[in-house]
Amino acid sequence: MASVTPDSFDFIEFINEGFTSQQKYAKAAGFKGPLDDLSPDQRYAKIIEHMGHLMEEMVEARVYVPRRSWKNNEPSYLNDPELRKEFVAELFDITLFFRSILAFAGISGEEFAAGASAKMGYNATRKDHNVNGNESAVQDPSAELHGDCPSANFDN
Repeated sequence: MASVTPDSFDFIEFINEGFTSQQKYAKAAGFKGPLDDLSPDQRYAKIIEHMGHLMEEMVEARVYVPRRSWKNNEPSYLNDPELRKEFVAELFDITLFFRSILAFAGISGEEFAAGASAKMGYNATRKDHNVNGNESAVQDPSAELHGDCPSANFDN
């Protein structure tokens, strides 16, 4: 992705470019990248690694959001242009690691967009949401974690 302007940013293209971008970084570091012949275990290890980096970036972004209600005038990205730039940069770092996760998972921009569209459609009509209905949510957190719940079947 060469020169990007706010009106030319294409998220699907950005995700797809992540495969070659991550391949370049992996090669420079002496590792296999998402375009190499990786075993499932190698892919899982890279996904877990990049999820850890993503969480670290989340913590870095969180620093710019006031978090202590008892402090007066705590610094915030909302009232300081320099802090706002840094906050946006941290959010982009999160996006880069998200893109790396997609690349090692072998998920293209088109596949992600289709999944996102299906999930948004499901969320817009789900009956256990206080905007769309009045049904109770699934009461089994273990089932939710294992995908044994209605929200895991959103595209059926």
